[in-house]
Amino acid sequence: MSRWVRRAAAGAAVPLALVVAACAGGTSLKDAALGTWDCTVTDGARSLSSTVTVGDGIYEVSRSGDGVPHSGTWELDGGTLRVEGDDGPYTADGLPSDVAESMGLKFGEGEKPELSPWSVRWKDGTVRFPYHGLTVKCRKV
Repeated sequence: MSRWVRRAAAGAAVPLALVVAACAGGTSLKDAALGTWDCTVTDGARSLSSTVTVGDGIYEVSRSGDGVPHSGTWELDGGTLRVEGDDGPYTADGLPSDVAESMGLKFGEGEKPELSPWSVRWKDGTVRFPYHGLTVKCRKV
């Protein structure tokens, strides 16, 4: 599998962290994240589409790149989200209680991640963020 497809495939799982972070509004982060999300990971003219289904503490990513579904678990504890599964683990920290058009979080990968600043855009029901030079865009369906 090419490096781009591997990165794009991982980018399809990462939206879970952003979905939880970016969809709070007047609802709890957990409740806002539940449901189905259509996601696209792009690198110039190349793209990979996936569907992310978020349940209570679990998620599944069905993606078009390799046709293999990926799944895992997630836990929200205060302002920290931990995602573990086929494509993780990931940690997002500093999750806001309310949605803003531009949100600054900290994000890291691996068992003991070094958290780095991460910018998330939320507008008109769509979440956008960078991931290893790719652009990830997700919309709740």
